[in-house]
Amino acid sequence: MKNKLIGFGAGGHSKVILDIIKIRNEYSILGLIDKNYKKIKKIGQIPVLGDDKKLIYYFNKGIRNIYIGVSDIKESTKNKKIFNYLYKIGFNVINIIHPTSIISSKSKIGIGCRFFAGSIVNPNVVIGNNVLINTGTIIEHDCKISDHVQIGPGTNLAGEVEVGEGTIIGIGVNIINKIKIGKYSYIAAGSVVTRNVKNNTLVAGTPAVEVKKC
Repeated sequence: MKNKLIGFGAGGHSKVILDIIKIRNEYSILGLIDKNYKKIKKIGQIPVLGDDKKLIYYFNKGIRNIYIGVSDIKESTKNKKIFNYLYKIGFNVINIIHPTSIISSKSKIGIGCRFFAGSIVNPNVVIGNNVLINTGTIIEHDCKISDHVQIGPGTNLAGEVEVGEGTIIGIGVNIINKIKIGKYSYIAAGSVVTRNVKNNTLVAGTPAVEVKKC
């Protein structure tokens, strides 16, 4: 019998994850939790069960597995709060790994991470908890990705890059080797990062320059 699973979130991000779950065929998905449950009744054949008030109910019913199917790119601290809340309740926040992802056996990943189609993680990479590695992302050797980081589709990190907690890296970003990016910063889409980025800083451009504090 497959392990039972619920999902947190009923938007586009969750649609991608549901597709991966279907392909992997390892869990039986009961339904989704979303604050907009009165408007969104289901995704495909998967029902929306209610808002986050239902989490304790299903936990008490014996459901232990959950995935995070939301991705707030405007305020990444929300992603941290969601993860910590689910973890505090006692849920097993599962990793979601598309079968076309390649993750080196010499790398380490935390819990609650999502690896979308075509993503590649090379040797000696350390990835924290609740990290999103989006479609077609390449993370080269010896990188360190801290908790709650989100990396957009088609992004390339060269070797020995370090990314601080909660930072969001936009679609199609390129980061040269040995760059250090601070906590809760934002790398705008299409940027080429050739110098270190401070904490709470928005950078953009080719090469990327500081735009403002965030």
